[in-house]
Amino acid sequence: MHDDKKMELTEHLSELRQRILRSLMYLLVGTVIAYEMFTPLYTFLYKPLMEQMRNVNHVLVSMNDPLALEGIPTTVPNISNPPSKANLQQVWTAIIKEDRAIQWLRNHPQQPGVLGNVFHGFYEMFTVKLKLSMLFGLILTIPLIVREAVLFVLPALTPQEREPLRILVPLSICLLALGVTIAYLTMYYAMGWFLSYLTDFPQGATLMQDPNDYVLFFVKMMAAFGIAFQLPVVLMGAAHLELVTSKGMIKNWRMGVILAVLGGVFTPSNDLISMALMAVPLLFLYFFSIFLVRMVENNRNKNRNNSLTPTS
Repeated sequence: MHDDKKMELTEHLSELRQRILRSLMYLLVGTVIAYEMFTPLYTFLYKPLMEQMRNVNHVLVSMNDPLALEGIPTTVPNISNPPSKANLQQVWTAIIKEDRAIQWLRNHPQQPGVLGNVFHGFYEMFTVKLKLSMLFGLILTIPLIVREAVLFVLPALTPQEREPLRILVPLSICLLALGVTIAYLTMYYAMGWFLSYLTDFPQGATLMQDPNDYVLFFVKMMAAFGIAFQLPVVLMGAAHLELVTSKGMIKNWRMGVILAVLGGVFTPSNDLISMALMAVPLLFLYFFSIFLVRMVENNRNKNRNNSLTPTS
């Protein structure tokens, strides 16, 4: 019997090794595909920052041109002879606006705006490409990797324990995709918020963006949203273990508000718009989870009633 247990353990370890190797193979193939498609993928990832940089550069160029400032006349107003009060008022207004523009240019000499990517080492172009390829390769192969994990655990579960996985696994993947999508859209607002501080520096501050930092920040945003959006999955799993109930969640609804607020506070960008885009969906997901937990409770009660029903 000892040999049988040892043999069973060896078989499990062998299967685990095979599934890990298979998952690594999926990741390798996904990385190679992303590596070959690096330019469009990086353009897609870089788009939020690129658009906000264009907006900031446009504003700074306009601010450096006195004649491009809103309200400053590009032609001398027509003055009658003798000049009327309206003519004098027009000239005085033009002088004031021109003086304000000149004063601004004196305080902001040669405002350079925002430049593109800047690498600090000869090897960074390759490392950025490799990191981004691995990231997109992981995103592409997450469903396959999750499938391998589920197939490894499945034989050890009873039919009643397997039933929740039919809902939890697809729901988890869909919520992960939703979280990553909202994180990408949030990056537009986050980049605009950060770049808006560039004009606060009077001596012509310039942003030279390091792609490593940008990719790392993007990964943090996607991870934060992807993990936070797993809240319904966690609550449904807890409901299957009878750790939470729908009545308890309704009674303690303030806990959902606290979770939403904490999710917004711990958003990596820390700007108000990103916090709201994290907190509001989390609050909705909490109340949506009440419906999911109630569905779990109804199914559990139904199964218990069926098991208690005597068979003829």
